[in-house]
Amino acid sequence: MNSSMTIGELKEEARKRVVSQRTMYLHLWTENGWTKFETDLDDLTLAMMDFDQYSIISFETEDDPFPGLCGLTNLGNTCFMNSALQCLSNIPKLTEKILPFGNEINAPIIGAYSALIKTMWLGEDVTTEPSFLLLNISENLPRFQKYRQQDAQEFMNHFLHIIHQELTNEKTLITDLFYGRIQSNVKCLGGCHSIDTNEELISFLPLPVENDNDQYDILYLRSNDKQELVSVHTCGKTINTLIESFIKQHETKLSGTRIQAFRIVDNMIMEKYSSYTLLSDTIKHQLSFIEHPENTIEQRYVELGFLNHETHRPFRPPIFLVRPSYDCCYSDLSEQINYIQKHLCSVTGAPTSAFHLYWITNSGSTWNFEIETHKHNSRCRFFDQITLEMDPEWVEKYMNRYSINQASVNPSLNTLLADFFREESLSGDYYCSTCRDLKPAMQKANFVLPFPPVLVIQLKRFTYDPSSSTKIDTYIDFPLQDLDLRPYIIQKDDQKTNILTLYHLVAVCNHTGSLVSGHYFTYARNDRNKKWYSFNDDTIREIHNENDIVTKNAYILVYVQQATL
Repeated sequence: MNSSMTIGELKEEARKRVVSQRTMYLHLWTENGWTKFETDLDDLTLAMMDFDQYSIISFETEDDPFPGLCGLTNLGNTCFMNSALQCLSNIPKLTEKILPFGNEINAPIIGAYSALIKTMWLGEDVTTEPSFLLLNISENLPRFQKYRQQDAQEFMNHFLHIIHQELTNEKTLITDLFYGRIQSNVKCLGGCHSIDTNEELISFLPLPVENDNDQYDILYLRSNDKQELVSVHTCGKTINTLIESFIKQHETKLSGTRIQAFRIVDNMIMEKYSSYTLLSDTIKHQLSFIEHPENTIEQRYVELGFLNHETHRPFRPPIFLVRPSYDCCYSDLSEQINYIQKHLCSVTGAPTSAFHLYWITNSGSTWNFEIETHKHNSRCRFFDQITLEMDPEWVEKYMNRYSINQASVNPSLNTLLADFFREESLSGDYYCSTCRDLKPAMQKANFVLPFPPVLVIQLKRFTYDPSSSTKIDTYIDFPLQDLDLRPYIIQKDDQKTNILTLYHLVAVCNHTGSLVSGHYFTYARNDRNKKWYSFNDDTIREIHNENDIVTKNAYILVYVQQATL
Protein backbone atom coordinates (compact mmCIF):
# COMPACT_ATOMS: atom_id res chain seq x y z
CA MET A 1 0.00 0.00 0.00
CA ASN A 2 1.19 3.51 -0.82
CA SER A 3 2.04 5.67 2.20
CA SER A 4 -0.13 8.47 0.75
CA MET A 5 -3.23 6.25 1.11
CA THR A 6 -5.61 7.36 3.86
CA ILE A 7 -6.81 5.08 6.64
CA GLY A 8 -10.31 5.31 5.16
CA GLU A 9 -9.05 4.19 1.75
CA LEU A 10 -7.16 1.29 3.35
CA LYS A 11 -10.33 0.17 5.13
CA GLU A 12 -12.31 0.34 1.88
CA GLU A 13 -9.61 -1.66 0.10
CA ALA A 14 -9.88 -4.27 2.86
CA ARG A 15 -13.64 -4.46 2.30
CA LYS A 16 -13.07 -5.22 -1.37
CA ARG A 17 -10.16 -7.64 -1.03
CA VAL A 18 -10.23 -9.19 2.44
CA VAL A 19 -13.59 -8.98 4.21
CA SER A 20 -17.06 -8.82 2.72
CA GLN A 21 -18.48 -6.42 5.30
CA ARG A 22 -17.62 -2.75 5.60
CA THR A 23 -14.80 -2.13 8.06
CA MET A 24 -15.40 0.19 10.98
CA TYR A 25 -12.06 0.29 12.84
CA LEU A 26 -8.46 -0.34 11.83
CA HIS A 27 -6.07 -1.94 14.32
CA LEU A 28 -2.25 -1.73 14.05
CA TRP A 29 0.10 -4.11 15.85
CA THR A 30 2.88 -2.30 17.73
CA GLU A 31 5.39 -3.36 20.37
CA ASN A 32 2.81 -2.37 23.01
CA GLY A 33 0.02 -4.45 21.47
CA TRP A 34 -2.91 -3.54 19.22
CA THR A 35 -3.60 0.16 18.61
CA LYS A 36 -7.15 1.07 17.55
CA PHE A 37 -7.74 3.93 15.09
CA GLU A 38 -11.07 5.70 15.52
CA THR A 39 -13.18 6.61 12.47
CA ASP A 40 -12.43 10.34 12.84
CA LEU A 41 -8.86 9.54 11.68
CA ASP A 42 -10.04 8.12 8.35
CA ASP A 43 -8.83 11.17 6.37
CA LEU A 44 -5.24 10.91 7.66
CA THR A 45 -2.60 9.21 5.53
CA LEU A 46 -0.58 6.15 6.56
CA ALA A 47 2.57 8.31 6.47
CA MET A 48 1.02 10.81 8.88
CA MET A 49 0.21 7.99 11.31
CA ASP A 50 3.76 6.56 11.10
CA PHE A 51 2.88 3.23 9.50
CA ASP A 52 5.95 1.16 8.66
CA GLN A 53 6.43 -0.30 5.20
CA TYR A 54 5.63 -3.72 6.62
CA SER A 55 2.89 -3.47 9.24
CA ILE A 56 0.54 -6.00 10.78
CA ILE A 57 -3.01 -4.71 10.64
CA SER A 58 -6.44 -6.04 11.52
CA PHE A 59 -9.96 -4.84 10.88
CA GLU A 60 -13.08 -4.65 12.99
CA THR A 61 -16.19 -4.92 10.84
CA GLU A 62 -19.27 -2.80 11.26
CA ASP A 63 -22.30 -4.01 13.16
CA ASP A 64 -25.06 -5.77 11.24
CA PRO A 65 -26.79 -3.65 8.58
CA PHE A 66 -29.28 -1.19 10.06
CA PRO A 67 -32.36 0.36 8.41
CA GLY A 68 -31.50 3.62 6.68
CA LEU A 69 -27.73 3.11 6.90
CA CYS A 70 -27.26 2.18 3.27
CA GLY A 71 -24.62 3.87 1.13
CA LEU A 72 -25.17 4.77 -2.53
CA THR A 73 -22.61 3.87 -5.17
CA ASN A 74 -21.23 6.77 -7.19
CA LEU A 75 -22.12 5.94 -10.80
CA GLY A 76 -19.88 8.63 -12.28
CA ASN A 77 -20.03 12.16 -10.85
CA THR A 78 -23.37 11.36 -9.19
CA CYS A 79 -22.42 12.47 -5.69
CA PHE A 80 -24.87 15.38 -6.13
CA MET A 81 -27.72 12.87 -6.57
CA ASN A 82 -26.54 10.54 -3.78
CA SER A 83 -26.30 13.43 -1.34
CA ALA A 84 -29.77 14.76 -2.22
CA LEU A 85 -31.32 11.28 -2.00
CA GLN A 86 -29.80 10.67 1.45
CA CYS A 87 -31.30 13.99 2.60
CA LEU A 88 -34.75 12.99 1.33
CA SER A 89 -34.44 9.44 2.67
CA ASN A 90 -34.05 10.78 6.20
CA ILE A 91 -37.25 12.85 6.12
CA PRO A 92 -39.48 10.46 8.12
CA LYS A 93 -42.86 11.52 6.69
CA LEU A 94 -41.64 11.41 3.09
CA THR A 95 -40.10 7.95 3.44
CA GLU A 96 -43.25 6.71 5.21
CA LYS A 97 -45.44 7.87 2.31
CA ILE A 98 -43.08 6.62 -0.46
CA LEU A 99 -42.61 3.06 0.85
CA PRO A 100 -46.12 1.77 -0.03
CA PHE A 101 -45.71 2.57 -3.74
CA GLY A 102 -44.91 -0.24 -6.17
CA ASN A 103 -44.09 -0.42 -9.88
CA GLU A 104 -46.48 2.31 -10.96
CA ILE A 105 -47.14 2.15 -14.71
CA ASN A 106 -47.54 5.90 -15.15
CA ALA A 107 -45.04 6.83 -12.47
CA PRO A 108 -41.62 5.31 -13.29
CA ILE A 109 -39.70 7.77 -11.11
CA ILE A 110 -41.90 7.05 -8.08
CA GLY A 111 -41.63 3.31 -8.70
CA ALA A 112 -37.83 3.40 -8.98
CA TYR A 113 -37.50 5.71 -5.97
CA SER A 114 -39.83 3.56 -3.86
CA ALA A 115 -37.78 0.45 -4.75
CA LEU A 116 -34.58 2.25 -3.75
CA ILE A 117 -36.06 3.44 -0.46
CA LYS A 118 -37.26 -0.09 0.32
CA THR A 119 -33.70 -1.38 -0.17
CA MET A 120 -32.19 1.41 1.92
CA TRP A 121 -34.60 0.90 4.84
CA LEU A 122 -34.97 -2.89 4.79
CA GLY A 123 -31.81 -3.21 6.84
CA GLU A 124 -30.18 -5.94 4.77
CA ASP A 125 -27.64 -4.00 2.67
CA VAL A 126 -24.82 -1.61 3.59
CA THR A 127 -24.64 -0.23 0.04
CA THR A 128 -26.72 -0.25 -3.15
CA GLU A 129 -26.60 1.16 -6.67
CA PRO A 130 -29.26 3.76 -7.59
CA SER A 131 -28.76 2.88 -11.28
CA PHE A 132 -32.42 2.12 -12.09
CA LEU A 133 -33.54 5.43 -10.58
CA LEU A 134 -30.79 7.31 -12.44
CA LEU A 135 -31.86 5.68 -15.72
CA ASN A 136 -35.43 6.89 -15.27
CA ILE A 137 -34.30 10.35 -14.18
CA SER A 138 -32.03 10.67 -17.23
CA GLU A 139 -34.96 9.93 -19.53
CA ASN A 140 -37.08 12.65 -17.93
CA LEU A 141 -34.28 15.13 -17.22
CA PRO A 142 -31.40 14.62 -19.68
CA ARG A 143 -29.31 17.29 -17.97
CA PHE A 144 -28.94 15.02 -14.93
CA GLN A 145 -27.29 12.18 -16.81
CA LYS A 146 -24.32 10.51 -15.15
CA TYR A 147 -20.70 11.58 -15.73
CA ARG A 148 -21.69 15.25 -15.36
CA GLN A 149 -21.46 17.06 -12.04
CA GLN A 150 -24.64 18.96 -11.19
CA ASP A 151 -26.06 21.17 -8.47
CA ALA A 152 -27.59 19.10 -5.64
CA GLN A 153 -30.25 21.68 -4.81
CA GLU A 154 -31.41 21.94 -8.42
CA PHE A 155 -31.57 18.15 -8.62
CA MET A 156 -33.56 17.89 -5.38
CA ASN A 157 -36.01 20.54 -6.54
CA HIS A 158 -36.52 18.97 -10.00
CA PHE A 159 -36.75 15.47 -8.50
CA LEU A 160 -39.53 16.46 -6.10
CA HIS A 161 -41.31 18.28 -8.93
CA ILE A 162 -41.25 15.11 -11.09
CA ILE A 163 -42.75 13.06 -8.24
CA HIS A 164 -45.43 15.74 -7.87
CA GLN A 165 -46.20 15.57 -11.62
CA GLU A 166 -46.38 11.77 -11.64
CA LEU A 167 -48.96 11.86 -8.86
CA THR A 168 -51.13 13.89 -11.30
CA ASN A 169 -53.20 15.56 -8.62
CA GLU A 170 -52.95 19.30 -7.94
CA LYS A 171 -52.45 18.54 -4.24
CA THR A 172 -49.96 15.74 -3.56
CA LEU A 173 -47.68 14.45 -0.82
CA ILE A 174 -45.01 16.83 -2.19
CA THR A 175 -47.23 19.91 -1.87
CA ASP A 176 -48.45 18.70 1.53
CA LEU A 177 -44.93 18.27 2.90
CA PHE A 178 -42.71 20.82 1.16
CA TYR A 179 -44.81 23.71 -0.11
CA GLY A 180 -45.20 26.92 1.82
CA ARG A 181 -46.30 30.45 1.00
CA ILE A 182 -44.56 33.78 1.33
CA GLN A 183 -46.51 37.01 1.22
CA SER A 184 -44.87 40.20 -0.01
CA ASN A 185 -46.35 43.56 0.95
CA VAL A 186 -45.29 46.78 -0.81
CA LYS A 187 -46.39 49.97 0.93
CA CYS A 188 -46.51 53.24 -1.00
CA LEU A 189 -44.82 56.11 0.84
CA GLY A 190 -46.00 58.75 -1.62
CA GLY A 191 -49.12 59.83 0.20
CA CYS A 192 -51.79 57.17 -0.32
CA HIS A 193 -50.03 54.57 1.87
CA SER A 194 -51.77 51.80 -0.06
CA ILE A 195 -50.43 48.25 0.25
CA ASP A 196 -49.94 45.94 -2.70
CA THR A 197 -49.98 42.27 -1.62
CA ASN A 198 -48.66 39.26 -3.54
CA GLU A 199 -48.28 35.61 -2.53
CA GLU A 200 -45.62 33.22 -3.82
CA LEU A 201 -45.63 29.43 -3.51
CA ILE A 202 -42.22 28.05 -2.49
CA SER A 203 -40.79 24.53 -2.17
CA PHE A 204 -37.48 25.74 -0.68
CA LEU A 205 -36.14 28.93 0.85
CA PRO A 206 -33.02 30.42 -0.83
CA LEU A 207 -30.96 32.57 1.55
CA PRO A 208 -28.10 34.71 0.17
CA VAL A 209 -24.71 34.30 1.88
CA GLU A 210 -22.19 37.13 1.89
CA ASN A 211 -18.55 36.45 1.18
CA ASP A 212 -16.29 37.06 4.20
CA ASN A 213 -13.37 34.96 2.97
CA ASP A 214 -10.86 37.73 3.66
CA GLN A 215 -12.13 38.61 7.15
CA TYR A 216 -11.06 36.68 10.27
CA ASP A 217 -12.25 37.22 13.84
CA ILE A 218 -9.48 35.74 15.95
CA LEU A 219 -9.26 35.09 19.67
CA TYR A 220 -5.97 36.73 20.68
CA LEU A 221 -4.44 35.40 23.91
CA ARG A 222 -1.71 37.68 25.19
CA SER A 223 1.22 36.43 27.20
CA ASN A 224 0.04 38.56 30.17
CA ASP A 225 -3.12 36.42 30.46
CA LYS A 226 -5.44 38.95 28.82
CA GLN A 227 -7.63 37.91 25.91
CA GLU A 228 -9.60 39.76 23.26
CA LEU A 229 -11.33 39.23 19.93
CA VAL A 230 -9.56 40.96 17.03
CA SER A 231 -10.65 41.34 13.42
CA VAL A 232 -8.00 40.76 10.76
CA HIS A 233 -8.31 41.35 7.02
CA THR A 234 -5.98 39.43 4.74
CA CYS A 235 -5.72 38.54 1.08
CA GLY A 236 -3.20 35.80 1.83
CA LYS A 237 -3.74 32.07 1.69
CA THR A 238 -1.69 30.73 4.63
CA ILE A 239 -1.44 31.05 8.40
CA ASN A 240 1.85 32.90 7.95
CA THR A 241 0.24 35.64 5.84
CA LEU A 242 -2.60 35.92 8.35
CA ILE A 243 -0.10 36.42 11.19
CA GLU A 244 1.72 39.07 9.12
CA SER A 245 -1.57 40.88 8.51
CA PHE A 246 -2.43 40.66 12.22
CA ILE A 247 0.88 42.23 13.24
CA LYS A 248 0.59 44.98 10.64
CA GLN A 249 -2.97 45.84 11.71
CA HIS A 250 -2.79 45.36 15.49
CA GLU A 251 0.67 44.69 16.99
CA THR A 252 3.30 46.47 14.89
CA LYS A 253 6.04 46.05 17.52
CA LEU A 254 5.54 42.32 17.95
CA SER A 255 7.70 39.73 16.20
CA GLY A 256 5.82 37.17 14.15
CA THR A 257 7.87 34.38 15.74
CA ARG A 258 6.05 35.02 19.02
CA ILE A 259 2.61 34.26 17.54
CA GLN A 260 1.41 30.68 17.21
CA ALA A 261 -1.92 29.76 15.59
CA PHE A 262 -4.12 27.07 17.14
CA ARG A 263 -7.54 25.55 16.74
CA ILE A 264 -9.18 25.92 20.15
CA VAL A 265 -12.51 24.31 21.06
CA ASP A 266 -14.14 24.61 24.51
CA ASN A 267 -10.94 26.26 25.81
CA MET A 268 -8.80 23.29 24.76
CA ILE A 269 -6.11 23.19 22.07
CA MET A 270 -7.30 20.75 19.43
CA GLU A 271 -4.74 21.45 16.72
CA LYS A 272 -1.54 23.44 16.21
CA TYR A 273 -1.31 25.12 12.80
CA SER A 274 1.98 25.45 10.99
CA SER A 275 2.86 28.68 9.21
CA TYR A 276 2.24 26.90 5.90
CA THR A 277 -1.25 25.69 6.77
CA LEU A 278 -3.77 26.87 4.19
CA LEU A 279 -6.45 29.14 5.61
CA SER A 280 -9.01 27.12 3.67
CA ASP A 281 -8.06 24.14 5.86
CA THR A 282 -8.80 25.97 9.11
CA ILE A 283 -12.10 26.46 10.97
CA LYS A 284 -12.60 30.20 11.19
CA HIS A 285 -14.56 30.48 14.42
CA GLN A 286 -12.08 28.17 16.21
CA LEU A 287 -8.93 30.01 15.09
CA SER A 288 -6.87 31.54 17.91
CA PHE A 289 -3.50 33.25 18.26
CA ILE A 290 -1.43 32.64 21.39
CA GLU A 291 1.36 35.11 22.08
CA HIS A 292 4.51 33.45 23.41
CA PRO A 293 6.79 35.25 25.88
CA GLU A 294 10.24 36.19 24.62
CA ASN A 295 12.75 33.38 24.99
CA THR A 296 16.37 32.54 24.28
CA ILE A 297 17.98 29.56 22.60
CA GLU A 298 18.46 27.91 26.00
CA GLN A 299 14.77 28.17 26.84
CA ARG A 300 11.59 26.51 25.68
CA TYR A 301 7.87 26.90 26.26
CA VAL A 302 5.59 25.08 28.70
CA GLU A 303 1.81 25.13 28.53
CA LEU A 304 -0.19 26.57 31.43
CA GLY A 305 -3.80 25.31 31.53
CA PHE A 306 -6.68 26.70 33.60
CA LEU A 307 -9.25 24.33 35.14
CA ASN A 308 -12.33 24.61 37.32
CA HIS A 309 -11.27 22.89 40.57
CA GLU A 310 -14.67 21.19 40.91
CA THR A 311 -15.47 20.08 37.35
CA HIS A 312 -11.87 19.87 36.07
CA ARG A 313 -13.01 21.56 32.87
CA PRO A 314 -10.99 24.42 31.36
CA PHE A 315 -12.54 27.83 32.05
CA ARG A 316 -10.29 29.67 29.62
CA PRO A 317 -7.74 28.78 26.90
CA PRO A 318 -4.16 27.98 27.93
CA ILE A 319 -1.14 30.24 27.60
CA PHE A 320 2.58 29.49 27.49
CA LEU A 321 5.32 30.21 30.00
CA VAL A 322 9.05 30.13 29.30
CA ARG A 323 11.37 27.71 31.13
CA PRO A 324 14.99 26.57 30.83
CA SER A 325 15.46 23.66 28.46
CA TYR A 326 17.32 21.76 31.21
CA ASP A 327 17.41 21.78 35.02
CA CYS A 328 14.28 23.88 35.48
CA CYS A 329 13.78 25.19 39.03
CA TYR A 330 10.66 26.64 40.58
CA SER A 331 12.38 30.03 40.71
CA ASP A 332 12.49 30.01 36.90
CA LEU A 333 8.69 29.96 36.85
CA SER A 334 7.61 31.66 40.07
CA GLU A 335 7.65 35.23 38.74
CA GLN A 336 5.53 34.31 35.72
CA ILE A 337 3.10 32.24 37.80
CA ASN A 338 2.76 34.96 40.43
CA TYR A 339 1.97 37.49 37.71
CA ILE A 340 -0.80 35.26 36.33
CA GLN A 341 -2.25 34.68 39.79
CA LYS A 342 -2.24 38.41 40.56
CA HIS A 343 -4.09 39.06 37.33
CA LEU A 344 -6.72 36.45 38.20
CA CYS A 345 -7.06 37.94 41.70
CA SER A 346 -7.51 41.45 40.29
CA VAL A 347 -10.22 40.27 37.90
CA THR A 348 -12.17 38.06 40.32
CA GLY A 349 -11.20 39.24 43.82
CA ALA A 350 -10.13 35.69 44.64
CA PRO A 351 -7.68 35.02 47.49
CA THR A 352 -4.48 33.11 46.72
CA SER A 353 -5.98 30.13 48.59
CA ALA A 354 -8.45 29.74 45.69
CA PHE A 355 -5.65 28.43 43.45
CA HIS A 356 -4.35 24.88 43.17
CA LEU A 357 -1.17 24.51 41.17
CA TYR A 358 0.54 21.37 39.89
CA TRP A 359 2.67 20.19 37.02
CA ILE A 360 2.23 17.11 34.84
CA THR A 361 5.27 14.99 34.05
CA ASN A 362 6.04 13.38 30.70
CA SER A 363 4.70 10.09 32.07
CA GLY A 364 1.39 11.66 33.15
CA SER A 365 2.08 11.88 36.89
CA THR A 366 1.09 15.05 38.76
CA TRP A 367 3.16 16.96 41.31
CA ASN A 368 1.85 19.80 43.40
CA PHE A 369 3.51 23.19 43.42
CA GLU A 370 3.61 24.06 47.11
CA ILE A 371 4.30 27.72 46.72
CA GLU A 372 5.00 28.30 50.38
CA THR A 373 7.45 25.43 50.77
CA HIS A 374 9.11 25.33 47.33
CA LYS A 375 12.60 26.68 47.64
CA HIS A 376 14.14 28.66 44.86
CA ASN A 377 16.43 25.75 44.03
CA SER A 378 13.67 23.12 44.01
CA ARG A 379 13.83 21.42 40.66
CA CYS A 380 10.82 20.56 38.47
CA ARG A 381 11.95 17.69 36.30
CA PHE A 382 10.57 16.20 33.14
CA PHE A 383 7.40 18.20 32.64
CA ASP A 384 5.70 19.88 29.68
CA GLN A 385 2.52 21.18 31.25
CA ILE A 386 1.44 23.14 34.30
CA THR A 387 -2.16 23.29 35.50
CA LEU A 388 -3.73 26.02 37.60
CA GLU A 389 -7.08 25.15 39.13
CA MET A 390 -9.39 27.78 40.60
CA ASP A 391 -12.36 27.33 42.93
CA PRO A 392 -15.79 27.44 41.19
CA GLU A 393 -17.11 30.69 42.68
CA TRP A 394 -14.11 32.62 41.29
CA VAL A 395 -14.27 30.79 37.96
CA GLU A 396 -17.81 32.07 37.52
CA LYS A 397 -16.69 35.65 38.17
CA TYR A 398 -13.81 35.29 35.72
CA MET A 399 -16.06 33.91 33.00
CA ASN A 400 -18.53 36.75 33.51
CA ARG A 401 -15.68 39.16 32.84
CA TYR A 402 -14.15 37.28 29.90
CA SER A 403 -17.08 35.70 28.09
CA ILE A 404 -15.83 35.68 24.51
CA ASN A 405 -17.80 33.62 22.03
CA GLN A 406 -16.10 33.54 18.63
CA ALA A 407 -19.07 31.82 17.02
CA SER A 408 -21.32 34.74 17.98
CA VAL A 409 -19.54 37.05 15.52
CA ASN A 410 -20.20 34.64 12.67
CA PRO A 411 -23.34 34.92 10.57
CA SER A 412 -26.06 32.56 11.72
CA LEU A 413 -29.11 31.07 10.06
CA ASN A 414 -31.23 33.37 12.21
CA THR A 415 -29.41 36.46 10.93
CA LEU A 416 -29.88 35.26 7.33
CA LEU A 417 -33.59 34.74 7.98
CA ALA A 418 -33.88 38.17 9.63
CA ASP A 419 -32.17 39.77 6.62
CA PHE A 420 -34.42 37.91 4.19
CA PHE A 421 -37.63 39.00 5.94
CA ARG A 422 -36.44 42.51 6.93
CA GLU A 423 -38.46 45.46 5.70
CA GLU A 424 -36.46 47.42 3.12
CA SER A 425 -36.86 50.24 0.68
CA LEU A 426 -37.19 49.24 -2.95
CA SER A 427 -34.03 49.82 -4.95
CA GLY A 428 -35.90 51.53 -7.77
CA ASP A 429 -38.98 53.69 -8.03
CA TYR A 430 -42.25 51.89 -7.39
CA TYR A 431 -45.27 52.49 -9.62
CA CYS A 432 -48.26 52.94 -7.32
CA SER A 433 -51.51 51.95 -9.06
CA THR A 434 -53.46 54.15 -6.64
CA CYS A 435 -51.30 57.26 -7.08
CA ARG A 436 -50.75 56.36 -10.76
CA ASP A 437 -47.19 57.58 -10.48
CA LEU A 438 -43.68 56.49 -9.48
CA LYS A 439 -43.38 56.70 -5.69
CA PRO A 440 -40.97 55.66 -2.93
CA ALA A 441 -42.04 52.42 -1.20
CA MET A 442 -41.15 49.85 1.44
CA GLN A 443 -41.30 46.09 0.95
CA LYS A 444 -41.76 43.41 3.62
CA ALA A 445 -42.03 39.63 3.25
CA ASN A 446 -43.55 37.16 5.71
CA PHE A 447 -44.44 33.50 5.90
CA VAL A 448 -48.11 32.73 5.45
CA LEU A 449 -49.58 30.14 7.80
CA PRO A 450 -49.62 27.19 7.90
CA PHE A 451 -45.92 26.42 7.77
CA PRO A 452 -44.77 23.51 5.59
CA PRO A 453 -44.02 20.31 7.57
CA VAL A 454 -40.62 20.17 5.83
CA LEU A 455 -38.54 23.31 5.28
CA VAL A 456 -35.65 23.03 2.82
CA ILE A 457 -33.20 25.94 3.09
CA GLN A 458 -30.56 26.65 0.46
CA LEU A 459 -27.50 28.61 1.56
CA LYS A 460 -26.65 30.35 -1.71
CA ARG A 461 -22.88 29.82 -1.87
CA PHE A 462 -22.47 29.77 -5.65
CA THR A 463 -22.34 32.76 -7.95
CA TYR A 464 -22.92 31.51 -11.47
CA ASP A 465 -20.50 33.86 -13.20
CA PRO A 466 -19.03 32.47 -16.45
CA SER A 467 -15.70 34.14 -15.65
CA SER A 468 -15.47 32.80 -12.10
CA SER A 469 -15.60 29.42 -10.38
CA THR A 470 -15.35 30.66 -6.81
CA LYS A 471 -17.56 29.51 -3.96
CA ILE A 472 -18.55 31.45 -0.84
CA ASP A 473 -17.10 29.52 2.09
CA THR A 474 -18.53 31.74 4.83
CA TYR A 475 -19.24 29.78 8.00
CA ILE A 476 -22.95 29.92 8.88
CA ASP A 477 -24.02 28.76 12.33
CA PHE A 478 -27.33 26.91 12.38
CA PRO A 479 -29.30 25.13 15.12
CA LEU A 480 -29.84 21.38 15.21
CA GLN A 481 -32.99 21.87 17.26
CA ASP A 482 -35.63 24.52 17.89
CA LEU A 483 -35.28 26.71 14.81
CA ASP A 484 -38.11 29.15 15.55
CA LEU A 485 -39.95 30.74 12.61
CA ARG A 486 -42.42 32.67 14.77
CA PRO A 487 -40.74 36.06 14.12
CA TYR A 488 -41.31 35.69 10.37
CA ILE A 489 -45.08 35.18 10.19
CA ILE A 490 -47.76 37.73 9.38
CA GLN A 491 -48.83 39.54 12.52
CA LYS A 492 -52.39 38.30 13.06
CA ASP A 493 -53.13 37.85 16.73
CA ASP A 494 -55.98 35.38 16.17
CA GLN A 495 -53.59 33.03 14.33
CA LYS A 496 -50.50 33.27 16.52
CA THR A 497 -51.61 30.91 19.29
CA ASN A 498 -51.16 27.14 19.19
CA ILE A 499 -49.20 27.14 15.95
CA LEU A 500 -46.20 24.94 15.26
CA THR A 501 -43.20 27.20 14.68
CA LEU A 502 -40.29 25.04 15.87
CA TYR A 503 -38.19 22.94 13.49
CA HIS A 504 -35.52 20.29 14.04
CA LEU A 505 -32.69 19.56 11.62
CA VAL A 506 -32.72 16.12 9.99
CA ALA A 507 -30.19 16.47 7.16
CA VAL A 508 -27.42 18.66 5.75
CA CYS A 509 -26.15 18.47 2.18
CA ASN A 510 -22.50 19.58 2.19
CA HIS A 511 -20.29 20.71 -0.68
CA THR A 512 -16.50 20.85 -0.70
CA GLY A 513 -14.28 22.28 -3.42
CA SER A 514 -15.31 24.70 -6.16
CA LEU A 515 -17.84 24.88 -8.96
CA VAL A 516 -15.35 23.29 -11.34
CA SER A 517 -14.13 20.52 -9.03
CA GLY A 518 -16.30 19.71 -6.04
CA HIS A 519 -17.90 16.92 -4.06
CA TYR A 520 -21.22 16.48 -2.24
CA PHE A 521 -21.91 14.42 0.89
CA THR A 522 -24.62 14.39 3.54
CA TYR A 523 -24.98 14.48 7.30
CA ALA A 524 -28.32 13.01 8.36
CA ARG A 525 -30.16 11.89 11.48
CA ASN A 526 -31.44 8.32 11.43
CA ASP A 527 -35.02 8.36 12.73
CA ARG A 528 -34.80 4.79 14.06
CA ASN A 529 -31.86 5.16 16.46
CA LYS A 530 -31.76 9.02 16.62
CA LYS A 531 -28.03 9.06 15.74
CA TRP A 532 -26.27 11.27 13.19
CA TYR A 533 -24.28 9.80 10.31
CA SER A 534 -22.10 10.96 7.46
CA PHE A 535 -23.19 9.60 4.07
CA ASN A 536 -20.35 9.98 1.57
CA ASP A 537 -21.51 8.00 -1.48
CA ASP A 538 -21.15 4.36 -0.33
CA THR A 539 -19.21 5.21 2.85
CA ILE A 540 -21.12 5.75 6.09
CA ARG A 541 -19.72 6.66 9.49
CA GLU A 542 -21.37 7.69 12.74
CA ILE A 543 -20.94 11.30 13.89
CA HIS A 544 -20.19 11.14 17.61
CA ASN A 545 -19.90 14.88 18.23
CA GLU A 546 -22.86 16.93 17.04
CA ASN A 547 -20.64 20.02 16.89
CA ASP A 548 -19.07 18.47 13.79
CA ILE A 549 -22.37 18.78 11.90
CA VAL A 550 -22.17 22.57 11.56
CA THR A 551 -19.41 23.43 9.07
CA LYS A 552 -18.63 25.96 6.36
CA ASN A 553 -19.51 23.27 3.79
CA ALA A 554 -23.24 23.28 4.58
CA TYR A 555 -25.24 23.98 1.42
CA ILE A 556 -28.76 22.57 1.92
CA LEU A 557 -30.44 22.36 5.33
CA VAL A 558 -33.48 20.11 5.75
CA TYR A 559 -35.66 20.97 8.74
CA VAL A 560 -38.75 19.09 9.89
CA GLN A 561 -41.56 20.65 11.88
CA GLN A 562 -41.24 19.50 15.47
CA ALA A 563 -44.65 17.82 15.69
CA THR A 564 -43.97 15.86 12.48
CA LEU A 565 -40.74 14.18 13.66
